[in-house]
Amino acid sequence: MVYYLIAGLCFVVGLSALAGALFSRSPARRRTAFAAVWVVFWAVSLGLVYMAEKQSAARPMVQTPTRSAVTPSVTHTQRPTATPTPAVPAGRVAFHSDRTGDFEIWVINDDGTNPVQLTSSPERDIEPCWSPDGSKIVFASGRDDPDNLELYVMNADGTDQRRLVELQPGDDLAPAWSPDGSKIAFHTNRDGNLEVYVVNADGTGLKNLTNYPDANDSRPSWSPDGRYIAFVSDRDGNSEIYVMDADGSNQRRLTFDVANDTVPRWSPDGKTIAFESTRGVRLSIYLMDVDGSNVRPALREAQEDAAPAWGNGGRRIYFSSLRTGSWEIFYVDLVTGEEVQLTKAEGYNRYPAWGSMTAVP
Repeated sequence: MVYYLIAGLCFVVGLSALAGALFSRSPARRRTAFAAVWVVFWAVSLGLVYMAEKQSAARPMVQTPTRSAVTPSVTHTQRPTATPTPAVPAGRVAFHSDRTGDFEIWVINDDGTNPVQLTSSPERDIEPCWSPDGSKIVFASGRDDPDNLELYVMNADGTDQRRLVELQPGDDLAPAWSPDGSKIAFHTNRDGNLEVYVVNADGTGLKNLTNYPDANDSRPSWSPDGRYIAFVSDRDGNSEIYVMDADGSNQRRLTFDVANDTVPRWSPDGKTIAFESTRGVRLSIYLMDVDGSNVRPALREAQEDAAPAWGNGGRRIYFSSLRTGSWEIFYVDLVTGEEVQLTKAEGYNRYPAWGSMTAVP
């Protein structure tokens, strides 16, 4: 770069000398001197340009870096895959129905197929409940005395039907098997009002748990750990959900509403209680946390829905509904929200109870 600058100066000086030699009015000797200066400075200028070009040619070429043709690797965040929908454990649904003209206990697969009649007595057989292992069903029947419903137990296929407790005046209803299979809770009016009782699975050890003679206590439901029993009581004016320790102590109220809240059912994971209520425009199924908080509807729309029962590991709630004009058995899938009708028989198909398919003959 310096060579080019000096060469340029020499060229300018030489150009000035050339002008003096050609156009000056000076004597010939001075014009000759100007011409000599022009030759010298232009010769120096040409020499400097030559040296600059030679030095530039000798300098190693520096290439301007270019972008690599190789595309840099990019770590892509994988799209999250959808959580697989948990498998629905297979089971059977027991319920009572008068489709043959009298109330009997029926079972169907929990997809609505293969209806089977288990009982056939001259009097009503109602409100079935599975044993925890799915091998037996307890239910209420008036077969030995039409005026007094008593509890009976049978095998899951309907064989070996036998009365659980001694025949006596009063209706025994709403049986609920304890999670360990050792006891059965139920309500009875044998004392003149409704009370929650418990009896050993072999019929011994009958005991009044609620002992509240000024009210009606009914519809027991065990917590899955067997420590508590939810039930219904009207001791504070209208029907509300209560809970007590399994021995009947520490009775306390869970719901506080002007409507009637009844038929509590404890979820398999012990976190939720389903129940039926008139708190909406129609009778329907609701859910709440076990402390009575966070009450919310279980169904999209209240349509005269009653008698909830958990099934399929807590994935579904089975219930009876009058939405089609007659009482039929439905379920709601709590994962998808789908509501499915299982029975299509005119009359009363009510009080569903789910039992594991693996234990059913």
